[in-house]
Amino acid sequence: MCLGVHRLYREPKVDRLNAVSRATFKFNDDLKGFVELGYFTSEVESTGTPSGTTDGGVFNPANPASPVVHLSMLPANHPDNPTGVVRTLNLATIALGGRDGKTESDVFRGVLGIDGILGGEGDWNWNAAVGYIRSELEDTRTGYIRFPAFQAALNDGTFRIDPALNSPAVLAAISPTLRRDATNSISLADATVSGSLFDLAGGELGIAIGTEYRRERTDTPPIPFTDTAEIIGLGFSGFRADRDVYSGYLELNAPLLTSLELNAAYRYDEYSDYGSSRTPKIGVKYRPLSQVLLRATYQEGFRAPGPAEAGTSASFGFTSTIGVLTTGSRNVKPEEAETYSAGFVVEPFAGTNISVDYYKIKRDNEIVGADQAVVVGNLSTSGAPNSSSPGLVPGSMLFFDEDGDLATISAPFVNANKTETDGLDIDIQQRIGLGNFGTLTAGLIFSHLFGFERTLPDGTKFEYNGTHGPFVLSSAGGTPTDRARLQLVWDRGPLSVTAGINYVSSLDAIDHKGETLVAEDDGTFRTSTFEGAYFGVDPNGKVCGVYNPDGSVRNGCEIASFTTVDLFGSYAFSKSLELSASISNVFDRLPPFDPYTYGGVNYNPAFHQAGAVGRFVVLGARYTF
Repeated sequence: MCLGVHRLYREPKVDRLNAVSRATFKFNDDLKGFVELGYFTSEVESTGTPSGTTDGGVFNPANPASPVVHLSMLPANHPDNPTGVVRTLNLATIALGGRDGKTESDVFRGVLGIDGILGGEGDWNWNAAVGYIRSELEDTRTGYIRFPAFQAALNDGTFRIDPALNSPAVLAAISPTLRRDATNSISLADATVSGSLFDLAGGELGIAIGTEYRRERTDTPPIPFTDTAEIIGLGFSGFRADRDVYSGYLELNAPLLTSLELNAAYRYDEYSDYGSSRTPKIGVKYRPLSQVLLRATYQEGFRAPGPAEAGTSASFGFTSTIGVLTTGSRNVKPEEAETYSAGFVVEPFAGTNISVDYYKIKRDNEIVGADQAVVVGNLSTSGAPNSSSPGLVPGSMLFFDEDGDLATISAPFVNANKTETDGLDIDIQQRIGLGNFGTLTAGLIFSHLFGFERTLPDGTKFEYNGTHGPFVLSSAGGTPTDRARLQLVWDRGPLSVTAGINYVSSLDAIDHKGETLVAEDDGTFRTSTFEGAYFGVDPNGKVCGVYNPDGSVRNGCEIASFTTVDLFGSYAFSKSLELSASISNVFDRLPPFDPYTYGGVNYNPAFHQAGAVGRFVVLGARYTF
C-alpha cells in the first residue's frame, strides 16, 4: 500500500533551443516590409515503470467496438511453471527496463509581410502577410511488449521469468523499438485594412476589415504495431487530414461619448470539412468617474472537430479499475459557445488598481469522449464472463472480464453535453514608493469558481465544482474552486527581487457532487459512476472515488490544498547584460497524496506538478545586442 508521494523517479530530461529573427525594410514613408524567421527544437527523454503482461483492452482497428484484451498465459510445460497447468501470467517485465520515451521536435516558422498607409494621411493603415509553419516530431518508445511475440516466447520457453536467463535477441523480439514520425504544417495568408470613418462625440469611429486563409495539413501515423492491436497497454492513434479555412471579419470601435465606448465585431469562418460559423462580439465600457471603469462583453465561439476527434483514432485510459476507450467519429459536429462577462476597474488611490470581473460561459454540442457515467448509466456492471453488450451511447459497448465484472467501456467521440460555468476573477495591484530604497509592488490574483455544471443528453446534470472529476472531463485532473497567487516585487535601480505564493484549493475525491453508492448482489458497492468495487462501504457514509482496502474513506475523501513559494531575482549590469536566478518551491513541498488522478503516480500533475519536481533552481543570463 502506498502511504504517500515520494520522488523516486527521474524528471524528464529536456533540451530546448529557440532562435527568432526579424528584419524590416523601409521602401518609403508609406510602405514598409518585414521578414520573420523562427526555429524551435526540443528533445525530451522520459522514464516509466516496467510494462505489465496484461491489460484491460486496447483499440482494435479491425473492430473498433470491441477492444483487444491481452492476457498472457504461462504454458503448463514452461520451465518456470512448477504447477504443471496453464496459468495466467501477471509480471512486471524488469528485464525490458522501463517504458521509456524520447521525443524530438523541430518547428520552423517563416512570415513575409508588408505594412502600408493609404492616402498618405495616416488615417488608414493596411497590411498583408504570407507565412508557413511546419513541425516535425520523432517519437521513440522502448520497454513496451509486443504481445504475439511475447506469447510465442512463452510458448516455446525462450522467455524466462528470471531476467538473467533472457538473451538480447529474445528481448529485442518481444520489445522492439517503436518509432513514428509525425508532421504538421500550416500555410497562411492574411490581409487587414483599418482606419477611422468619421468623428463621434467621444472621438473617431474606428473600423477594421480583415480576411485570412489557412491550409492545414496533419499526418500522424500510428505507433508501430498499435494498428494491429499488438502492444500491451498502448492504444492506437493515427490520422491524416487536410483542410482549407477561409475567414473574414469586421470590427468597429465607437466612442459614443467621452465616457462611453462601444466595440462590436463579426467573424465568418468556413471549413472545407465541417461547414461555416458566424460569431459576433459586442462590448461596452463606461467611465462615470475618472477613477472608475465599468465594462461588459458578450461573444460567441466556435470550434471545429480536430483530426483526432473526427478521424480514425483512439485513446485509452483508466478510471480506477475500468478501462475507457474513446474512438474517432466522422459524425461529430462543431462545438458552439457563448461567453458573458461584466466587471469594473477602480483606482481609489495613487498606485492602487483593483479589477473585478464576473464571467459565465455556456458551451453546447461539446465533443466528448467515452464517459462511464453516460455509457453505463443504470445498466448492470455484471455480465457473462468474457462477453460484451451495448452501452447507452450509440456505438458504445461494455466488456466484461473472465469473472463477469465490467472491465472496459468503449464509445466514439460524440456531440453530447452542454456545460455552464461561471466564476469571479480579482486582480489587485498596489505600488508603494520607498524613496531611496526603491519601490514595492504587491499583487494578488484570485479566481473563484461558482459552478461547473454539465448537462447530459438525457437531461441529467452533474456539478463538478470542487471535485476531482472523471477522466473524460479533465483526465481526472480536477476542478478546484479557488486558485490564487500573491506576489511582492521590490525594485531598486538595476536590482529586482520577486517573492510569490501560489495556492490551489482542496478537491473532493469524487467524480461529481451528489454521487450515491450502488449495492451489488455480491455484497460490494460501487459509486453511481461505477468507479471500482469497494467492500464494506457504509452506504450512508461519504461517497468517495478512492477507498482503503477495508472500505473506509481515504483521507476524508479529500485531496488536500497545495501552497508553494517561489523566489526570483535579477540584476542588470548594463543595458546589454542581465543575470537572473529563480527558486521554485522554495520549501520543497511535497504534492498532496492523490491516488485518484490519471497521468501521475499518486500525485496530480495538473495542479501539483511543482511538488513532484521539488525545489528547483534556475540560473540565467540575457545579453542584448
